[in-house]
Amino acid sequence: MTQDGPKPKQEPKPGSASGRRVVLAGLAGLACGALLLSACTTKPQVQSSQSATVRELVFARTADATSTTLANAYVGMLEAAGIQAKVGEPVADPVAEVLDGKADAVVAGSGDLLAALDKQAPAGSAPATGSGSPSAPATGSGSPSAPTPGTVPPPNAEQVLKALHGMDLGGFALLDSAEATRTGTLVVTAATSAGMNLSTLAQLPALCPELDLGVPKPLSAGLLPVLEDIHACKPHHVVQVVPQDEAPVGPLITGQVQVLATTSDNAGIQDNGLVPVQDAQTLFTPQTLTPLTTTRQIGQDAIDAMNKVSAALKQEDLIALNRAVTGRDALSPEQAARDWLREKSLVAAP
Repeated sequence: MTQDGPKPKQEPKPGSASGRRVVLAGLAGLACGALLLSACTTKPQVQSSQSATVRELVFARTADATSTTLANAYVGMLEAAGIQAKVGEPVADPVAEVLDGKADAVVAGSGDLLAALDKQAPAGSAPATGSGSPSAPATGSGSPSAPTPGTVPPPNAEQVLKALHGMDLGGFALLDSAEATRTGTLVVTAATSAGMNLSTLAQLPALCPELDLGVPKPLSAGLLPVLEDIHACKPHHVVQVVPQDEAPVGPLITGQVQVLATTSDNAGIQDNGLVPVQDAQTLFTPQTLTPLTTTRQIGQDAIDAMNKVSAALKQEDLIALNRAVTGRDALSPEQAARDWLREKSLVAAP
């Protein structure tokens, strides 16, 4: 059998803590000098020592409809390249599935990936530079970091990408990042924005005692500490709202809450003329969508196929996919992924 690759001279056991701090051959160019994805002239390139993938690959995902659709898009591209692949059963932490060797690939937010990889580092290792020591679990939904009083806000997108792409991953590899993000944000209705003079994060603290804040569970872990400790903002009431799949912005439209925490891919923001609170994304760890894969028997064909999906996935595509699979008349994630791959001419129509 062709040798696995890419790997270091002495490959650690996949999923081991020490493996995450060993230099992975072929990953030297992962970090763009300019940091901003839009400014990168040379994308990260991972090279495998074998040309073809010779086994079935499992793509991890959460139960979230958008996460499931993205997994189906990557799997559809792999299948179109002649590679056996399938979408795994939904799990709470798909990044951990890959790190534990239970799945082969996942597309996740850069902040969630950095938190998971930093958490798995050997005891006593220094945290990745610029990571902000994110502590939220890998949810794929823009979870905010939970600081202690007096700490700085979560790192920005450039800092997260620099830290992530500067890590030594052992038996794993980061493929090309997409331009699309699932970073958290806060939104209000146009009426609330005008009536309460609320359009920026700087205006929020004075209004907080009057506001009911809706927060879905995946975003709840660190948002309140960030608001209270850094921005002196304690809402009148915090409401745990239903998952985005069922009612993307329902609690806000019905007046159940005046401010809603959601993610930047939520099509309901555009479709309902909602107003994102300016600078609110700085409350959350940035989540630039990036595939993480094992390097065990992954061929260059699989790497190239997944990179094609990431190259095509812009923010407007992610929002369109979210629109397709949420709400009352939602398509299945499988159908939405197939339609998008054909629309982008990534796969041939049947």
